[in-house]
Amino acid sequence: MHRSYRHSLFLLPLIALAAQAEITVTAVFNPPRIAQGDTAQYVVEIRETSSQRQPTPDAVNNLPIPQAGGLELRNGRTSTSQQTRIINGVAEYSVSQQLIIDAKASGLGRYSIPSYTFEYKGETLRIPDATLQVVERPAEAGPTVDELIFLRSDAPGQLYVGQTTEIALKLYISDEVRLSSLNSFDRKADGFTVSELPEATESNEIVNGRRYRVLSWPLTITPIRTGTQNLDFEFTLTASLPGQNNRSNPLSRRGFGGSIFDDFFGRTERFSVYTEPNEVEVRPLPTNGQPGSFSGAIGDFSLQVYTDRPSTQAGQPVMLSVEVAGRGNFDRINSPTLAESNNWRSYTPETTFKASTGASTLRGTKRFDYVLIPQNTGELTIPPVEFAYFDPEDAAYVELSSPPIDITVSPSDRPSPPSPSASSEDPVSAEPDATPIARRMSIEEALLTLDYRPKPISRNLDNPIQQPEFWLVNGLLAALFIILAYVLRRRRRLAEDPRFADLHAARKDLRAAQKAAQSTDEADAFYAQAQQAIRLAMTCRTGQNHRSAHFEELAQAMQNSGVDSAFIEAGRQIFKTADALRFGAQSGQGELDTAKKELERVLNAL
Repeated sequence: MHRSYRHSLFLLPLIALAAQAEITVTAVFNPPRIAQGDTAQYVVEIRETSSQRQPTPDAVNNLPIPQAGGLELRNGRTSTSQQTRIINGVAEYSVSQQLIIDAKASGLGRYSIPSYTFEYKGETLRIPDATLQVVERPAEAGPTVDELIFLRSDAPGQLYVGQTTEIALKLYISDEVRLSSLNSFDRKADGFTVSELPEATESNEIVNGRRYRVLSWPLTITPIRTGTQNLDFEFTLTASLPGQNNRSNPLSRRGFGGSIFDDFFGRTERFSVYTEPNEVEVRPLPTNGQPGSFSGAIGDFSLQVYTDRPSTQAGQPVMLSVEVAGRGNFDRINSPTLAESNNWRSYTPETTFKASTGASTLRGTKRFDYVLIPQNTGELTIPPVEFAYFDPEDAAYVELSSPPIDITVSPSDRPSPPSPSASSEDPVSAEPDATPIARRMSIEEALLTLDYRPKPISRNLDNPIQQPEFWLVNGLLAALFIILAYVLRRRRRLAEDPRFADLHAARKDLRAAQKAAQSTDEADAFYAQAQQAIRLAMTCRTGQNHRSAHFEELAQAMQNSGVDSAFIEAGRQIFKTADALRFGAQSGQGELDTAKKELERVLNAL
């Protein structure tokens, strides 16, 4: 019995080895020979075979492919298939995973990718070498796919970090191609924020003697990282390409000459087109000579400052408008900071933007409207407004300053309440000649007027004070007067007390922001509402206006008001994720539920 048990232990490793899948790896160019100008595919296949169960492949998204001089590899994708075969009652399970990469040669000759290794399921696998041969293109061969349909962009070679610029993305479609649909749009631009794809405009161009229908999309890009950054675009589309009938040509099959068109003849195919590899050098903004009023504006701007009136009265506001016009990254232009003055009390401005050309956000006018309330009377001066921007053409900072504005503030003409009199005399005693209301009658007069003495009130009439209707009506009237007095007092306080008005608006906006943040399922919308909710919560907590504050200002205010550091860090993470979604090319959809819970914790702490 013990011997049988030992034999079973000895067989367990053998059974486990038999259950493991056998893994084989191949690498080929498909086709292995092409004509100059055509594109081949470098295909790496990982095949797992087992007689016990269907293998489960591990995802392989990239490979350490050695450099092959003169051979451009791009547009990688994967494909997976599985198969079950039963031969003589024995089952064989297999799964194949293919990594397919487009390969384009720079000229004639042989191009080889040498053998290399990679890790897969804990094993070190070796991928064999593969060779591609490129021969001269026959004179009678038709145009290549890349000549019939291609994608271009006019991105600049150099930009400054934060510099917004507009580029054109163009899809060229030969008259010989029938485009069925654009299926998807992709971009490889981790170092940029890129605007959404707008509606295309259509035109016609002639390139190298061939007529093309051109679909154009204007895009705005803003680099967010310094250094060399990739900026590539790709469309997946469905189209029909022209066919060729030179099947007698020995190069008309297997990828030579017009053979690729034979493959498309009579059918609609789905494939990808992409821009040529493009790298943009992103430079940092110079720190030397950077003005204190610089807040990130890059471009070419002008400044105009004016008020809505030359004079006012004490307590009456003045509207100060600051207009920044020109071309540049308006989305990063913040409101200029007004100089401190004891003569004026200012509030966070209202911001509006008006584009000057269509829907473009690069040209236009951004206006900031400040409400200023005078604190004194007389000839008061609004200090100059300073604004600085970086001119990328001259690689220098430009400082703009408005002249001071004089405002005449006169005393208020509102009537003052009457002051109480120093002495209060009896009005009756002040008029000694007043006729007395009553006098004592003589006995004779009393006897003559006995019949006119007042008669006692009849006891049959009920006392109205004892009636419940009396108290009900008077109670309702009293409640109405109390409510009316409260509403009038609250309205007056909202009009005359700016701090109370700010807190009232902040509480109202906070409830709306909390509701919007918890109800939205879109990451961008949630984080925008979450940022505003935190700003409004701190406005209500501190009584100071934090509606447009950066998080560092909020963090300082939280520390000063005794908020725990854990909640401060949670708020910092929400702002950090929001900025990454706004300025980066990432998505926060997967962590939305967790972010909502974190926002609720932070708001409860505030």
